[in-house]
Formats: sequence, C-alpha cells, structure tokens
Amino acid sequence: MTISINHVNRIDVCKDLWDGFLPAMHHLSSRHLQALENAQIPDIETYYLQVFLKDKLIGLAYLQLFKLSHTHLNFSDAQGFQSTMVKTLLPKNLRLLVCGNLFRINFQGFYFKNEQHNAYIFDAIEYFAKKCREAKSCAVIIKDCKEVFPEGKHNTSYRFFNGDVTMEITRRKNWNSFDDYLNDLTKKYHKRAKKIIQAFKDVETREWDTADILANAADIERLYWNVINKQKVRIGIINAAYLHQLKLDLGDRFEIHALYLNGVMIGFYTYIFYETEMETHYIGLDYTHNDSHKTYFNILFLSVQKMIERKYERLELGRTAKEAKANLGAFPKQIFNYVKITSPVARIALNYFLKRFNRSENQKQLERSPLK
Repeated sequence: MTISINHVNRIDVCKDLWDGFLPAMHHLSSRHLQALENAQIPDIETYYLQVFLKDKLIGLAYLQLFKLSHTHLNFSDAQGFQSTMVKTLLPKNLRLLVCGNLFRINFQGFYFKNEQHNAYIFDAIEYFAKKCREAKSCAVIIKDCKEVFPEGKHNTSYRFFNGDVTMEITRRKNWNSFDDYLNDLTKKYHKRAKKIIQAFKDVETREWDTADILANAADIERLYWNVINKQKVRIGIINAAYLHQLKLDLGDRFEIHALYLNGVMIGFYTYIFYETEMETHYIGLDYTHNDSHKTYFNILFLSVQKMIERKYERLELGRTAKEAKANLGAFPKQIFNYVKITSPVARIALNYFLKRFNRSENQKQLERSPLK
C-alpha cells in the first residue's frame, strides 16, 4: 500500500499533532526534541516526518541531517601523505541522513502505533529523500532499532550494519553497595581497583545545576574537546548548550558532576537515568591529571557505584574505550542499525572510518570479565 508524508524542520510547528500521537512519556516527545533544537549543535539539521496510510496517520520519524567534513577527521599527522590523500579524495562535505539521535544510545528515531507498520520507515525515508531536495544525502542510517527487521520485511537497498556495539554492565543481585561489587572482583582486579580509587582521594566532586552549567560553559567545552581530540572520527560534536538543555529537559533524570583538584576543574561526567537502567553520557577530562589521579577509571567506578546505589539493573557505558570498560566487568551489546549508501565515495569513506575506529579500539578479549 502507498504511503504519504508531511515533513517540517521545527517541532513546534507540529507539536500538538506529534505529542497527541505518541504514548505518554515517549522519548520522541516534542519537549525532548525541542531541547535538541535549542542546543543548536553545529553541522546538524533536523526534520520531523508524519507518515500517513490512506490519509490516516500511522507513524512519526525524527531525522538528523549530519554534514561530515574534514574537520571531523583526526589524523596523527595532519600534513602526512594519508591525511592529504583522504582530504583530496573526500568531498569537503558528506551529508548523512540519520533516523534517530547521533548523541544518544537506544533512541529509536521512529514510532508506529501498529508495530506491523514499522517496515514503512524505509518507504517513508525514501519518499522524504525524493520530496525534500535540501536533505539530499549520500548515505542513510536508521539507528538504534529495537530489533532486527525479519528478512524480506525491509527495503533491500538497506543492509543490516553489525559493526556497532556498545558496552554495558548488569548489576548482580548481591550488589547492595559498592563494596559488594569490589568484593566480587578477582584478586588481581580488586587490588588494581583499590589503587585506582586511592589515587583519586584528593579529587573533589560537585554536582551542578542548570546555572552551574551556564557559568562553566567554557571549561566544559575545553575539557570535552580534550576527549574529542583523541578520537579518530568525530561524528556528532556536542556543546555546553546541549548539556544545559538536557538538564532543563530531564531535570533529576540528568546529572552533571564536576571534578576539582586544588580548586581547579579537571573533568566532568554526566548521567542519564531511565526506568530500570542508566547511562554514563558525555565526559570531559584534563589528561595532565589522568595518569596521576586515574580520573577516567574513577569516573567508571563512580558510575558503577551510582548504578548500585539507585538499584538500576544495567549501566550503559558507550562505544569507546571498550577495553577499559571490559576491565570494569562490562560486556559488548549489539546495536541494531540499517544503512543505505548511495555514493561510492561515501562507501569508501565509511569503510575507511570504521577501520580507523576499530584500530583505535582494542577489540581483543572484550568478553573477559574481572568478576568472579
């Protein structure tokens, strides 16, 4: 059956229709998407689709058009042969159309009231791509699908992309305190954890409110960019306004904590809380203190402690630094994405970026656990 769509590029234009269609407290509700708009994140344009079947509204989709440029690539030798060749061959801008949210995990970008209609998301995006020329892209990513589409139930021009995993740790039933977690570590990892925690003893942690985020925006972005500059590919770069908008939107379901050493800010970390699980969101670090005070590893330990204190079932830790998270007791979890690439240049670029990312991540022994 043939579908039709309406699309707008501001959520306030269709807010009432949009929210009226969604279940209560849905992650695609207009207040959450408005917060993303308000942050004005660079290189991102947003589109909101209403999908109709026989003039009846059957679904909604949230799209981000991401403009990937040379500034999103990080080369160890910016003037080297490899860097020069990539920049010569790669267009200055590659436009990627994402159904979902580049900045969040488990944020499926579409909702159909009848789940049997879910496969219409492929047709809706194809329809949109033909209808909206300013959103023309060289690749489409349908991100964070809740499950894999059965064979034959999705557009054959899209392929299931299995190269995306995130790390998560599940709380054991006997973990009622952080000491319970430490006692479940093997002797080697328990001794290591004690040393890491001891190195952190002079670091002060302060939780911030919305006013604190605004007052410290420059430090947030400076410390965040320290982390970003270590990444080979920077897809989706946030700003302090993004964290401010998250706090305004989510309230107590979002926390940001700043780290201080001798009164100087040396890092920050953030949490998002859901019904039964939580995630460690974006962080920032001053790497000059990371070796001496084990800042990054202590952020991981603080996250586990928070999960246990709040009695969440799982802690989502993200895609990067997989080996460090495996040492914590985390395991890889497959993310379900579908990809369509229309440009040969984009296909070469995607394969190149994936190889660079995978080389930067130690993929070995991620299944090991330091837990007894």
